[in-house]
Amino acid sequence: MRGPCRVIQCYSLHSCSAECGMGIRTRGVLCLTNHISSLPLEGCGHERPTDSQVCNHGPCESRIEWFTAPWSQCSTECGSGSQQRAVVCLMKSDEGFNVMPPYECSSLDKPLNQQSCHLKPCGAMWYHTDWSACSKTCEGGFRVREVRCLSDDMLSSEGCEEELKPVEREECNPEPCVPHIDENCRDKYFNCNVVVQARLCVYDYYKTTCCSSCTRVAHRQSQHRALS
Repeated sequence: MRGPCRVIQCYSLHSCSAECGMGIRTRGVLCLTNHISSLPLEGCGHERPTDSQVCNHGPCESRIEWFTAPWSQCSTECGSGSQQRAVVCLMKSDEGFNVMPPYECSSLDKPLNQQSCHLKPCGAMWYHTDWSACSKTCEGGFRVREVRCLSDDMLSSEGCEEELKPVEREECNPEPCVPHIDENCRDKYFNCNVVVQARLCVYDYYKTTCCSSCTRVAHRQSQHRALS
């Protein structure tokens, strides 16, 4: 009895792998019997058709396009945050890619470089305002801020851990006060030492007429307070 006939079946070539320039077209090649069973390609003899060929649609024209990098991780570990990515204007040619100024791609729709992201709910968390201004510019003051426990929908909650609560008040500007000494600050009277001894420097008139003496004593007093 005669054995089954063996034939090679070739499928149509796929489209070229490159839109321009050199590329490759591929196709499937099978060795079949008349019973439509597949055999190794070697079973059909040595005249195996090629399963790929070179293709060329001509040289690539330089093309401007936006390139986007992968998105960054979400800026927060829970709740709502944001993601960023680099968006660059590139020129594509046979030689590769060149970075171009953004205005070169101005005729194209620029992809977003930032988007919102949403992770699992955070649950109740402590939130605080910025610190207020310090109550004093020197010699120790304090500043305050508001601290509140809020739920995911920004409503007041009692679900926060008390030991994690941020402080609401802290000391600030502990350095001693150094009086500003004006170069034109001079005593206008010869007996300004009497003004100092009489503790009259608290009055604006004597601060002006005995400027140098009153400034020196104020400076000594601030240094004494800082050391005590």
